[in-house]
Amino acid sequence: MTRGLYMFVILFCFEWTVKAQFGSMSLNVGIDDAKSNEDDFDDTKGPCPTNTTCMPISSCPMLEDLLDFSCFSSDRYFHRLNQLTCGHTNNEDYVCCPTCDCDAPRGPRCGRSMVRGANYSGLGSHPWVARIGFTNKDTGNVRFACSGSIIFKKVVLTAAHCALAKPDGYKLSTVVVGEWDMGKSPDCNEFFCAPPTQAIKVGTVIVHPGYEQKIFRHDIALIVLKEEIKYSVTAAPVCLNDKPEIIINERAVLVGWGKLSGQTSSISRQQLLDVPLVPLENCERIFGESVPVNEGQLCAGGEEGRDACSGFGGAPLLVWRDGHQYQVGIVSFGSENCGSEGVPSVYTNVAHYHDWIVSNSPRY
Repeated sequence: MTRGLYMFVILFCFEWTVKAQFGSMSLNVGIDDAKSNEDDFDDTKGPCPTNTTCMPISSCPMLEDLLDFSCFSSDRYFHRLNQLTCGHTNNEDYVCCPTCDCDAPRGPRCGRSMVRGANYSGLGSHPWVARIGFTNKDTGNVRFACSGSIIFKKVVLTAAHCALAKPDGYKLSTVVVGEWDMGKSPDCNEFFCAPPTQAIKVGTVIVHPGYEQKIFRHDIALIVLKEEIKYSVTAAPVCLNDKPEIIINERAVLVGWGKLSGQTSSISRQQLLDVPLVPLENCERIFGESVPVNEGQLCAGGEEGRDACSGFGGAPLLVWRDGHQYQVGIVSFGSENCGSEGVPSVYTNVAHYHDWIVSNSPRY
């Protein structure tokens, strides 16, 4: 197997579920030695590499799922996949499949993209961000006014002001996951094409009982979906921060769709912006007279020309810890003078509501 496929499969397909070793392809897992019986196959290509077993592709969920992920979307990659076959019988291909105890504890599986690289921010880098759609009751048109984050297979975390939003003639209806560029279908880059986006109907909405719309108090909600999200390279859960301590001036990343400071129109692709976490007093000084600021909130930003101005409501604010992305905040509100020096924005503090989130989230 070529070095190109080695990188491709590690980053985009296998790492989410297992680590294994395929010949020259190094994925580091203890696996039983390969065993194959050449007499059982119509077209045996030889024994499998060490640490793999020759078996029907239907019995190798990693490779079967890999095809569903659209990782091999061209003849070039299908040819390379063909190099893994070890035989054929009863009209089914056999492949050299890594086998492992995939249910063994491997640390948190949240907050880890299958696609990683230094300063990489493209397709698949933040698969936990969801778009929240509202359907026009008369025309059926869907308008995506807010964002949220995948936290469980049927739960998306967002701001209460998004979940309860009532644009004229529109009603909360759908959550779309697995999207990066709204202007493309499917999303592709030079290495791979993503699976189709998933548009899932909203089942129920759980809003914090203390939510006060006028002052954004307890601005947090859970959207429970009617169907499970199928995790993939572009749809995966984020980790929830449960540590109340904030590191002042630590850089956090805001991810979503909308307008950033200086942009006159919305951008179709997912956008990232890093902002500093600043003392809560900074937000109290700016907003305190009209909107009380309390320990259930975070304050971030305040750098000239660097802020989310519209369309980012409910979007996640993230920090990188121990190899995982943790959500520390949810976009709540900011100033009309978006991107002004010394004017930060206010986020719902995820750690403050961690217990409420977990206890109210149905997990299946």
